[in-house]
Amino acid sequence: MLMPNTEKTLEKRFDATLSMVKDSSCKGFTLDIGCGENPYIFHEHLNNYVGMDIDISILKKLSENLHDVSLICASGSHAPFKDHSFDLIICTEVLEHLKNPEEMISEMNRVLTKEGKAIVSIPTLSLPQIVILWIAYKTKRISEKPYQTPHHVIEYARFKVTPHFEKTSNLFKLFRRNELEIQDVVTVQSLYAKPKIIYNIFLSKIERVFKRFFSKRLIGHYTVFRAEKK
Repeated sequence: MLMPNTEKTLEKRFDATLSMVKDSSCKGFTLDIGCGENPYIFHEHLNNYVGMDIDISILKKLSENLHDVSLICASGSHAPFKDHSFDLIICTEVLEHLKNPEEMISEMNRVLTKEGKAIVSIPTLSLPQIVILWIAYKTKRISEKPYQTPHHVIEYARFKVTPHFEKTSNLFKLFRRNELEIQDVVTVQSLYAKPKIIYNIFLSKIERVFKRFFSKRLIGHYTVFRAEKK
């Protein structure tokens, strides 16, 4: 079975992010950019939580149950807050949806206090997945550009989101250019099938299974990191 155990995956993903949130020991204000339905996970552990999302329907639904949480409908690229308003920013799986992620990273820097921190998570592709998807694209087994997942504008390679590649990684450069330094990079366990299964599917040329697998354009890992003001 190739489909993920969604509940288990979500638990692992948010456990890693929540662990960093707790370690931040934030006593001031927290901004959750692109909060979606995440306030249920984070707000109980924070004193002054503000959730922000561009989807007003999600926020209206949340407001029916979360009466003690501030919810703002706005874009992370144009945050409606004064400079240095927040001690902590949470941003889970937003960067990959943006054509120009630097706009939002710049806003993170602007609204963070001088000793503020940002905790960010993004889905990332492993090197075997990149290679297999590229071959699949070149051999016309998938028609869309390689690595592309529905609703994603950018895909990040997991091996590039590590301190070993900080000098060449575009993501590290974007944060550093906006006076934020990436720290404590953590990768959550593979989301889908083990690499051995992936290789078997590819090499065995079982067309039906192969097409079904790659038509979903699966993401394999989630990477969580903390960025601090320089």
